[in-house]
Amino acid sequence: MLSFSVMPSLVHHNRFLIQTPFAVRLSLSSIPQVEESKASKSMVARELSSELYGAVPFPRIRAAKRVVLVRHGQSTWNEEGRIQGSSDFSVLTKKGESQAETSRQMLIDDSFDVCFSSEECCKRTVISDMNFKGLLKHEGKEKFGPAFRQWQVDATNFNIDGHYPVRELWTRARSCWSKILAHESRSVLVVAHNAVNQALVATAIGLGTEYFRILLQSNCGVSVLDFTPRAEGGSPQICLNRLNQVD
Repeated sequence: MLSFSVMPSLVHHNRFLIQTPFAVRLSLSSIPQVEESKASKSMVARELSSELYGAVPFPRIRAAKRVVLVRHGQSTWNEEGRIQGSSDFSVLTKKGESQAETSRQMLIDDSFDVCFSSEECCKRTVISDMNFKGLLKHEGKEKFGPAFRQWQVDATNFNIDGHYPVRELWTRARSCWSKILAHESRSVLVVAHNAVNQALVATAIGLGTEYFRILLQSNCGVSVLDFTPRAEGGSPQICLNRLNQVD
C-alpha cells in the first residue's frame, strides 16, 4: 500500500511551491502487487519520468498569472461507471448540475480574461483508440482482456500500436501550458475532463505519468495554480494554491 498526504503547509519541490490549506490523501492499496524485478524497473522509470518533467522549463512570463482548472459536473456516464473519454453522448445529471452551481459559488468573486476547454488544450483523450468509451469496467475486461487490465494497473506503459496514450497526454499538457502562458491574459479558466486536468496539474509541478490516477479531479473540483515571473527571468515560479477543492 502506498499512501501520501499533504497537510496544511508549504511544501517545496525544486522550482515550484505547493500551498494547500487542506489535507489530500492518496492510496494505491487496490493495485495488485507485481514481481519485485518489474516493480524495481518500473520505479526507476517513474523516477526518471518525474525528473525529466521537472527539468523542462516553462516559457518566461512578464506578469503574474492565475490559472483555475475545473472539471465538468457528474454526467450520466459518470453515474453509470462508464468510460467517458472525449464523448459528449452523456449529459449532466441533477447532481452534476448541483456540483456546477457549487463551483460557480466558489468562483463567484473571480473574473477571467479567457477560458480554455479540453478541446483547445489536449484534443485527444487517453483511451480513444481502443474504443473503451462507453464501456463499463466488466465490459472492458470481457472485450479487451489483458490489454484492459494493463490499462487499469499500469497505465503509464499501456500502449496501442506503438502509442503510449498517457505519456502522450502528458506531452500535450506541457504543450497546452506553453499556449496558456504565452497568452496575454492574467486570469485563466480551464474547463476539462479528469485526465486532462490531472495531466495539467502534474506537468505544471514537474510530476511524471506515474501520478496518473493519483491526482484525481472530482466532478466540478477546482484546482488553482499561480505563476509568478522571476526577476532573473527564465521559467516562472509555480505555486499549487488549491488542489481539487469541491466545496
